[in-house]
Amino acid sequence: MFERFSKEARDVVIRAQGEAGSLGHDRIGSEHLLLAALHHSEQPGAATLLRLGVTAASCRAAVAGVVTGAHEDLGPQDAEVLRALGIDLEEVRRRAEESFGEGALEGAPGPGHAERRRGKDTTALIRHIPFAARGKTVLKQALREALARKDRRITVAHVVLGILHAEDNISCAVFSRLGIEPGAVRELVLDDLRAAA
Repeated sequence: MFERFSKEARDVVIRAQGEAGSLGHDRIGSEHLLLAALHHSEQPGAATLLRLGVTAASCRAAVAGVVTGAHEDLGPQDAEVLRALGIDLEEVRRRAEESFGEGALEGAPGPGHAERRRGKDTTALIRHIPFAARGKTVLKQALREALARKDRRITVAHVVLGILHAEDNISCAVFSRLGIEPGAVRELVLDDLRAAA
């Protein structure tokens, strides 16, 4: 499937790994693909989101507010249930860091393999970060979007349409924090695709 991706859409997939890594996340999800897509501000889909006020900074803040770190298995609804039981996750994190130092709850690197790559004067440790199910679903939906439009290539716009189709708790919480309604934004992206054709 990857051979059908445009150069920019391939870059989105590659950048998504960097976005996940920079946030300390151990899986690539729809939120990381969204952050990566925003790097292509001239492309339909990303340009649509930027016109609506979704910037890389606002998106990063929304993602950080929803997914707090590596091995994060709790979504916003889970945190709400725990809060109803008198457990405040942010307070638990604050106290752990107060007692044991910053990042005390971060844990060891997640699954995947690490490899050493030698650069000109440096050696860097690069860890492969696998896709979460929601990230894979976005890419499959991007393919479906391209096929439905009879487009030969999967572009940034198709990836954004795949992201907007996501219905998992994390994606919905990010959309909510960004103040966007996926169905309405989808129509705007489709309008931009038609105008670009």
